[in-house]
Amino acid sequence: MKLEDIQGIGVIGSGIMGIGVAQGFAEAGIPVLLVDRSQEILEAGMKQIEGNLGLFQEFGLLNEDPDVIKSRITPSVTDDFGEIADRCSFVVEAIPEILELKREWFGKLDDIDKEVIFASNTSSFTVSAISDGIQKADRIVGLHYFNPAHIIPAVEIHRGKQTSEETVQLTKELMLKIGKKPVLVRKEVPGFIINRITGAMEREIDYLLDEGVVTPEDLDTAIRASYGFRLANLGPMEAEDMIGLDTSERVSANIFKVLSNRTEPSPSITEKVKKGELGIKSGKGWYDYSGQTSEEIASRINTRLLKQLAHFRSLDL
Repeated sequence: MKLEDIQGIGVIGSGIMGIGVAQGFAEAGIPVLLVDRSQEILEAGMKQIEGNLGLFQEFGLLNEDPDVIKSRITPSVTDDFGEIADRCSFVVEAIPEILELKREWFGKLDDIDKEVIFASNTSSFTVSAISDGIQKADRIVGLHYFNPAHIIPAVEIHRGKQTSEETVQLTKELMLKIGKKPVLVRKEVPGFIINRITGAMEREIDYLLDEGVVTPEDLDTAIRASYGFRLANLGPMEAEDMIGLDTSERVSANIFKVLSNRTEPSPSITEKVKKGELGIKSGKGWYDYSGQTSEEIASRINTRLLKQLAHFRSLDL
Protein backbone atom coordinates (compact mmCIF):
# COMPACT_ATOMS: atom_id res chain seq x y z
CA MET A 1 0.00 0.00 0.00
CA LYS A 2 1.16 3.54 -0.77
CA LEU A 3 0.18 6.85 0.77
CA GLU A 4 -2.03 7.77 -2.18
CA ASP A 5 -3.99 4.53 -1.66
CA ILE A 6 -5.31 5.78 1.68
CA GLN A 7 -8.58 7.42 0.70
CA GLY A 8 -10.50 6.90 3.92
CA ILE A 9 -9.69 6.72 7.63
CA GLY A 10 -11.59 4.72 10.21
CA VAL A 11 -11.53 5.81 13.85
CA ILE A 12 -12.91 3.33 16.38
CA GLY A 13 -14.10 5.08 19.52
CA SER A 14 -15.62 8.56 19.72
CA GLY A 15 -14.41 9.49 23.18
CA ILE A 16 -12.03 12.33 23.99
CA MET A 17 -9.12 10.81 22.03
CA GLY A 18 -11.07 9.43 19.08
CA ILE A 19 -12.73 12.72 18.21
CA GLY A 20 -9.38 14.51 18.24
CA VAL A 21 -7.88 11.87 15.95
CA ALA A 22 -10.85 12.14 13.59
CA GLN A 23 -10.67 15.95 13.51
CA GLY A 24 -7.00 15.89 12.54
CA PHE A 25 -7.58 13.70 9.50
CA ALA A 26 -10.65 15.68 8.44
CA GLU A 27 -8.72 18.96 8.65
CA ALA A 28 -6.18 17.42 6.27
CA GLY A 29 -8.93 16.73 3.72
CA ILE A 30 -9.30 12.98 4.32
CA PRO A 31 -12.77 11.41 4.77
CA VAL A 32 -13.24 9.81 8.21
CA LEU A 33 -15.62 7.11 9.39
CA LEU A 34 -16.02 7.67 13.14
CA VAL A 35 -17.57 4.63 14.80
CA ASP A 36 -18.76 3.75 18.27
CA ARG A 37 -21.06 1.24 19.90
CA SER A 38 -22.95 4.06 21.65
CA GLN A 39 -25.13 6.51 19.73
CA GLU A 40 -25.14 8.86 22.73
CA ILE A 41 -21.34 9.01 22.96
CA LEU A 42 -21.08 9.39 19.18
CA GLU A 43 -23.48 12.35 19.14
CA ALA A 44 -21.65 14.00 22.03
CA GLY A 45 -18.36 13.48 20.20
CA MET A 46 -19.61 15.12 17.01
CA LYS A 47 -20.89 18.07 19.04
CA GLN A 48 -17.48 18.45 20.66
CA ILE A 49 -15.75 18.34 17.25
CA GLU A 50 -18.00 21.20 16.13
CA GLY A 51 -16.93 23.21 19.16
CA ASN A 52 -13.26 22.37 18.63
CA LEU A 53 -13.38 23.54 15.02
CA GLY A 54 -15.01 26.77 16.08
CA LEU A 55 -12.09 27.49 18.41
CA PHE A 56 -9.58 26.60 15.69
CA GLN A 57 -11.28 29.09 13.39
CA GLU A 58 -11.07 31.81 16.05
CA PHE A 59 -7.30 31.36 16.18
CA GLY A 60 -6.87 31.32 12.40
CA LEU A 61 -5.78 27.68 12.40
CA LEU A 62 -8.16 26.45 9.68
CA ASN A 63 -7.86 26.73 5.91
CA GLU A 64 -11.51 25.85 5.35
CA ASP A 65 -14.90 26.52 6.84
CA PRO A 66 -15.56 24.36 9.93
CA ASP A 67 -18.73 22.92 8.36
CA VAL A 68 -16.75 21.68 5.36
CA ILE A 69 -14.26 19.92 7.62
CA LYS A 70 -16.97 18.44 9.82
CA SER A 71 -18.79 17.14 6.72
CA ARG A 72 -15.84 14.81 6.05
CA ILE A 73 -16.57 12.95 9.30
CA THR A 74 -19.30 10.32 9.02
CA PRO A 75 -20.54 9.02 12.40
CA SER A 76 -21.67 5.39 12.52
CA VAL A 77 -22.87 3.07 15.28
CA THR A 78 -21.29 -0.29 14.45
CA ASP A 79 -18.87 -2.94 15.63
CA ASP A 80 -18.61 -4.56 12.21
CA PHE A 81 -14.95 -4.35 11.25
CA GLY A 82 -15.73 -5.67 7.78
CA GLU A 83 -17.95 -2.65 7.14
CA ILE A 84 -15.23 -0.31 8.40
CA ALA A 85 -12.52 -1.98 6.28
CA ASP A 86 -14.69 -1.75 3.16
CA ARG A 87 -14.61 2.04 3.44
CA CYS A 88 -11.21 2.63 5.05
CA SER A 89 -7.68 1.43 4.35
CA PHE A 90 -6.19 2.88 7.55
CA VAL A 91 -7.95 2.40 10.88
CA VAL A 92 -7.09 3.92 14.26
CA GLU A 93 -8.36 2.29 17.43
CA ALA A 94 -9.07 4.74 20.27
CA ILE A 95 -11.04 2.64 22.75
CA PRO A 96 -10.46 2.35 26.53
CA GLU A 97 -7.05 1.10 27.71
CA ILE A 98 -8.19 -2.48 28.34
CA LEU A 99 -6.06 -5.14 26.65
CA GLU A 100 -8.87 -7.64 26.13
CA LEU A 101 -11.02 -5.05 24.35
CA LYS A 102 -8.19 -4.06 22.05
CA ARG A 103 -7.33 -7.67 21.23
CA GLU A 104 -11.01 -8.30 20.45
CA TRP A 105 -10.94 -5.57 17.82
CA PHE A 106 -7.51 -6.35 16.38
CA GLY A 107 -8.28 -10.05 16.09
CA LYS A 108 -10.91 -9.15 13.49
CA LEU A 109 -8.13 -8.15 11.10
CA ASP A 110 -7.49 -11.79 10.22
CA ASP A 111 -11.00 -12.03 8.73
CA ILE A 112 -10.40 -9.15 6.30
CA ASP A 113 -9.06 -9.88 2.80
CA LYS A 114 -8.54 -6.22 1.90
CA GLU A 115 -5.17 -4.69 2.79
CA VAL A 116 -5.80 -2.55 5.87
CA ILE A 117 -3.39 -1.02 8.35
CA PHE A 118 -4.70 -1.10 11.90
CA ALA A 119 -3.17 1.35 14.38
CA SER A 120 -3.65 1.41 18.14
CA ASN A 121 -3.69 4.60 20.17
CA THR A 122 -2.68 2.60 23.24
CA SER A 123 -0.80 4.64 25.80
CA SER A 124 0.85 1.76 27.65
CA PHE A 125 0.54 -1.64 25.94
CA THR A 126 3.16 -2.86 23.49
CA VAL A 127 2.06 -3.74 19.98
CA SER A 128 3.30 -7.30 20.52
CA ALA A 129 0.97 -7.68 23.51
CA ILE A 130 -1.99 -6.46 21.45
CA SER A 131 -1.18 -8.46 18.31
CA ASP A 132 -0.05 -11.76 19.93
CA GLY A 133 -1.52 -14.68 17.98
CA ILE A 134 -2.90 -12.52 15.16
CA GLN A 135 -1.82 -13.76 11.73
CA LYS A 136 -1.77 -10.35 10.08
CA ALA A 137 0.26 -8.71 12.84
CA ASP A 138 2.55 -7.20 10.20
CA ARG A 139 -0.23 -4.66 9.53
CA ILE A 140 -0.59 -3.60 13.17
CA VAL A 141 1.23 -0.53 14.44
CA GLY A 142 1.16 1.66 17.52
CA LEU A 143 0.14 5.29 16.98
CA HIS A 144 0.20 7.14 20.28
CA TYR A 145 -1.50 10.54 20.27
CA PHE A 146 -1.42 12.95 23.21
CA ASN A 147 -4.46 14.53 24.80
CA PRO A 148 -5.94 16.72 23.36
CA ALA A 149 -5.18 14.82 20.16
CA HIS A 150 -6.47 17.57 17.85
CA ILE A 151 -4.01 20.09 19.32
CA ILE A 152 -0.80 18.38 20.49
CA PRO A 153 1.48 17.99 17.42
CA ALA A 154 3.51 14.93 18.48
CA VAL A 155 2.59 11.30 17.84
CA GLU A 156 4.69 8.28 18.76
CA ILE A 157 4.91 5.47 16.20
CA HIS A 158 5.91 2.15 17.73
CA ARG A 159 6.05 -1.36 16.36
CA GLY A 160 5.64 -4.94 17.46
CA LYS A 161 7.90 -7.88 16.69
CA GLN A 162 5.97 -8.62 13.49
CA THR A 163 5.08 -5.10 12.33
CA SER A 164 6.44 -4.62 8.82
CA GLU A 165 8.78 -1.78 7.89
CA GLU A 166 6.29 -0.81 5.17
CA THR A 167 3.56 -0.36 7.80
CA VAL A 168 5.80 1.84 9.95
CA GLN A 169 6.97 4.03 7.09
CA LEU A 170 3.49 4.45 5.64
CA THR A 171 2.18 5.46 9.05
CA LYS A 172 4.94 8.04 9.35
CA GLU A 173 4.18 9.44 5.88
CA LEU A 174 0.51 9.70 6.74
CA MET A 175 1.24 11.59 9.97
CA LEU A 176 3.49 14.02 8.12
CA LYS A 177 0.75 14.55 5.55
CA ILE A 178 -1.75 15.65 8.19
CA GLY A 179 0.74 17.97 9.87
CA LYS A 180 1.73 15.90 12.89
CA LYS A 181 5.26 15.54 14.31
CA PRO A 182 5.88 11.77 14.26
CA VAL A 183 8.56 10.25 16.49
CA LEU A 184 9.74 6.67 15.91
CA VAL A 185 10.13 4.47 18.99
CA ARG A 186 13.07 2.31 17.96
CA LYS A 187 12.77 -0.38 20.64
CA GLU A 188 9.62 -1.97 22.02
CA VAL A 189 9.19 -0.79 25.61
CA PRO A 190 6.00 -0.32 27.68
CA GLY A 191 5.01 3.34 27.88
CA PHE A 192 7.14 4.22 24.83
CA ILE A 193 9.04 7.53 25.18
CA ILE A 194 6.89 10.34 26.53
CA ASN A 195 4.80 8.35 29.01
CA ARG A 196 7.97 6.93 30.54
CA ILE A 197 9.41 10.42 30.92
CA THR A 198 6.20 11.92 32.27
CA GLY A 199 5.77 8.88 34.52
CA ALA A 200 9.17 9.54 36.09
CA MET A 201 8.28 13.20 36.54
CA GLU A 202 4.86 12.32 37.97
CA ARG A 203 6.44 10.02 40.56
CA GLU A 204 8.70 12.82 41.81
CA ILE A 205 5.86 15.37 41.66
CA ASP A 206 3.64 13.10 43.76
CA TYR A 207 6.49 12.56 46.23
CA LEU A 208 6.92 16.33 46.67
CA LEU A 209 3.17 16.73 47.24
CA ASP A 210 2.98 13.79 49.65
CA GLU A 211 5.92 15.17 51.65
CA GLY A 212 4.34 18.61 51.87
CA VAL A 213 7.19 20.29 49.97
CA VAL A 214 4.78 22.16 47.69
CA THR A 215 1.06 22.70 47.10
CA PRO A 216 -0.63 21.57 43.87
CA GLU A 217 -1.17 25.22 42.90
CA ASP A 218 2.45 26.24 43.43
CA LEU A 219 3.67 23.08 41.71
CA ASP A 220 1.69 23.97 38.58
CA THR A 221 2.98 27.54 38.68
CA ALA A 222 6.57 26.35 39.07
CA ILE A 223 6.39 23.96 36.11
CA ARG A 224 4.51 26.33 33.80
CA ALA A 225 6.89 29.20 34.49
CA SER A 226 10.18 27.27 34.30
CA TYR A 227 10.65 23.79 32.88
CA GLY A 228 7.41 23.82 30.91
CA PHE A 229 8.03 27.32 29.58
CA ARG A 230 11.43 26.27 28.24
CA LEU A 231 10.30 22.92 26.83
CA ALA A 232 7.73 24.58 24.59
CA ASN A 233 10.55 25.75 22.33
CA LEU A 234 13.74 24.14 23.59
CA GLY A 235 14.02 20.34 23.81
CA PRO A 236 15.70 18.73 26.85
CA MET A 237 18.81 17.75 24.89
CA GLU A 238 19.20 21.29 23.52
CA ALA A 239 18.69 22.63 27.04
CA GLU A 240 21.35 20.28 28.40
CA ASP A 241 23.79 21.49 25.76
CA MET A 242 22.97 25.07 26.72
CA ILE A 243 23.47 24.40 30.43
CA GLY A 244 26.64 22.43 29.80
CA LEU A 245 27.05 18.65 30.01
CA ASP A 246 29.63 19.00 32.77
CA THR A 247 27.14 20.96 34.88
CA SER A 248 24.41 18.44 34.04
CA GLU A 249 26.66 15.59 35.13
CA ARG A 250 27.41 17.21 38.50
CA VAL A 251 23.78 18.07 39.20
CA SER A 252 22.68 14.54 38.24
CA ALA A 253 25.26 13.03 40.58
CA ASN A 254 23.90 15.12 43.45
CA ILE A 255 20.16 14.72 42.78
CA PHE A 256 19.61 11.25 41.30
CA LYS A 257 20.48 9.49 44.55
CA VAL A 258 17.75 11.32 46.49
CA LEU A 259 14.91 11.02 43.97
CA SER A 260 11.85 8.93 44.72
CA ASN A 261 12.08 5.33 43.54
CA ARG A 262 8.77 3.95 44.78
CA THR A 263 6.95 1.51 42.51
CA GLU A 264 3.35 2.10 43.60
CA PRO A 265 1.02 5.05 42.92
CA SER A 266 0.99 7.99 45.30
CA PRO A 267 -1.14 7.37 48.43
CA SER A 268 -2.67 10.82 47.88
CA ILE A 269 -3.91 9.86 44.40
CA THR A 270 -5.13 6.46 45.61
CA GLU A 271 -7.12 8.16 48.36
CA LYS A 272 -8.66 10.64 45.93
CA VAL A 273 -9.68 7.83 43.58
CA LYS A 274 -11.36 6.00 46.47
CA LYS A 275 -13.29 9.17 47.27
CA GLY A 276 -14.37 9.55 43.63
CA GLU A 277 -12.29 12.68 43.11
CA LEU A 278 -11.12 11.84 39.59
CA GLY A 279 -10.48 15.31 38.19
CA ILE A 280 -12.54 17.16 35.60
CA LYS A 281 -14.70 14.10 34.84
CA SER A 282 -16.02 14.03 38.44
CA GLY A 283 -15.92 17.76 39.16
CA LYS A 284 -13.05 17.55 41.65
CA GLY A 285 -9.46 16.35 41.67
CA TRP A 286 -6.49 18.44 42.74
CA TYR A 287 -8.76 21.40 41.92
CA ASP A 288 -12.46 21.97 42.52
CA TYR A 289 -14.50 22.35 39.29
CA SER A 290 -17.89 22.74 40.95
CA GLY A 291 -20.38 24.79 38.94
CA GLN A 292 -18.49 24.30 35.67
CA THR A 293 -19.43 21.99 32.82
CA SER A 294 -16.80 19.76 31.25
CA GLU A 295 -17.35 21.64 27.98
CA GLU A 296 -16.56 24.98 29.66
CA ILE A 297 -13.42 23.58 31.25
CA ALA A 298 -12.25 21.98 27.98
CA SER A 299 -12.86 25.23 26.09
CA ARG A 300 -10.79 27.19 28.60
CA ILE A 301 -7.88 24.73 28.49
CA ASN A 302 -8.02 24.36 24.72
CA THR A 303 -7.97 28.12 24.28
CA ARG A 304 -4.67 28.30 26.16
CA LEU A 305 -3.23 25.40 24.17
CA LEU A 306 -4.35 26.82 20.82
CA LYS A 307 -2.42 30.02 21.47
CA GLN A 308 0.62 27.82 21.97
CA LEU A 309 -0.15 25.75 18.86
CA ALA A 310 -0.34 28.87 16.69
CA HIS A 311 3.06 29.94 17.99
CA PHE A 312 4.52 26.43 17.58
CA ARG A 313 3.46 26.29 13.94
CA SER A 314 5.02 29.67 13.28
CA LEU A 315 8.37 28.37 14.57
CA ASP A 316 8.40 25.37 12.19
CA LEU A 317 10.37 23.26 14.68
